[in-house]
Amino acid sequence: MAFSIKSLLLPFGLIILLGSGCSSEEAENGAKQIEQEAKEAAEATEEKSKEVADTVKAETPGIIQNMKDTYKESEQELKDNTLQKGDQATVKKDALLALTPEAYDELYQLIEVNDFEGVDKIVEDKQVKEIQAATEVEILERDLRRTKVKVMKSDDEGYLPTTILDPLE
Repeated sequence: MAFSIKSLLLPFGLIILLGSGCSSEEAENGAKQIEQEAKEAAEATEEKSKEVADTVKAETPGIIQNMKDTYKESEQELKDNTLQKGDQATVKKDALLALTPEAYDELYQLIEVNDFEGVDKIVEDKQVKEIQAATEVEILERDLRRTKVKVMKSDDEGYLPTTILDPLE
């Protein structure tokens, strides 16, 4: 950057000085002065850049450690607040327990389009069972959207939306 400033200021300075009627000695002195000012500006910029780089180098290890600590804390918090295999939970609301992953997918497709007759049919076909709020379950497998559970009182196994489960306290 210093080279480009210098290379631009010197020719323009000479043109201005010569065009304003200065002697060649005055123009030369003016050019030297412009060159010196450009050099000083480049040195000041370089010094400031080094200071900033040194500050960044000094602060970076602390910032990285803060990020690691925050990541570990959030990972632990997520683990503490997320149902895992073997945990026990309660069902927040009355729901339908889908007995297979396919029944779960079909059930929620029917619910999405408000096909109540279709929902009644898969209940009649015993692909899903009604489950009451506050029913206690054990987590067998957990996905983002659905969780395989075992109903504690009946030993029925099936799938519920993950968001409908609260950890048992």
